[in-house]
This record gives sequence, C-alpha cells and structure tokens, in this order.
Amino acid sequence: METAKFLYPGKPLQSVQGPKDRLQVVTRRPSLTRSKAETEPETRLWKVCAKAVSPRLSRFERIAFLLFVASALVALAFCFSESFHLFNSGALDKTVRVVLTR
Repeated sequence: METAKFLYPGKPLQSVQGPKDRLQVVTRRPSLTRSKAETEPETRLWKVCAKAVSPRLSRFERIAFLLFVASALVALAFCFSESFHLFNSGALDKTVRVVLTR
C-alpha cells in the first residue's frame, strides 16, 4: 500500500544571490550605531479631513449630528415613559398571568 510519494530534486536549490553576496551578509557585524531614517511628522487623520472639508459642510454636519442626538434623546425619554406606564398599569402582570394559565 502506497501512502505518499516523495520527490527528491537532483541538485540543491540555489539562492538568487550569488555566493559572494551571501558571504558578505553572513560576515557583516551588527552595527550599534545604525543610521535612523528621517521620518516626516505624523499627520492625524482628523487634521487632514478638517483641511479637506469646507466650513460650510462642516456646519451642516454639526447641525445634522445635533438633530440626531436630540431625536435619540427624545426617543429614549419616550421609551422610559412608556415602560413606566406599562409597569404601573398592571398590564404586564395581567399578560403574564394569561400566558401562564394557558
């Protein structure tokens, strides 16, 4: 019963670099004083976006965001009001009793 076939190459694989380049890499000593690459100062994404967007559009976005927050707060207040009325009216208690008696 044969389970696996192994393929042995005829000659060893050679690297892309020549033997001279490989020898230099091996004999190079680690340098403790490596030159640091100069980097540009990091620019934050919000700063880039603030420069790209016009002030008129920014004002519109702020107004839209405030309207969204206001509508979310009104909806949250309405939900708390309705749940308060539900618990105080006894409707939830009656519903649970009807469901459990079936």
